[in-house]
Parts: sequence; C-alpha cells; structure tokens
Amino acid sequence: MCMRTNIVLDDALLAEAMKYCAARTKKAVVREALATYVTVKAEQQRIASYRERLAGVRRHVAEISLRKTGAELVREDRERRR
Repeated sequence: MCMRTNIVLDDALLAEAMKYCAARTKKAVVREALATYVTVKAEQQRIASYRERLAGVRRHVAEISLRKTGAELVREDRERRR
C-alpha cells in the first residue's frame, strides 16, 4: 500500500543524506531512508531478543549443579582412557 503525503524536509539534512546514498531524487532518498530505518530497527530487535534468550540460558545453566567436581571428572576421564 502506498500513501501520498506532503512533508517539509530539512534541505541541509536532505543534501547530506544524498551524499551517502545512490538515490538522486528526494522521493528515492526518503524511501531509502525508511528502508534503512526499518532494517536497523529490526536488527536491534533481533539482537535484544537474542540477549534475552541468552540471559535465560545463563540463568538455567547457573541453576544446574554438578554432582562431581571438575577435578573428579578429569580424573575419571583419564582413568577411562587407560
């Protein structure tokens, strides 16, 4: 769906934006800016979700307790290899 609108753009900001993109029309610059904004925000949301899941995994791992110490596990592993 496309929506026509009239907006007042900062000419200096628009000129600066045109330096950094391949677009040569105001319409194309605004379209590219919106697409970039959506991409960046989606990536930020994905990273935030990853951090939340990672924090959950870390909490779960912290709750797990080993019945044997690390030294005991290494000793048993060495004995099995003999």
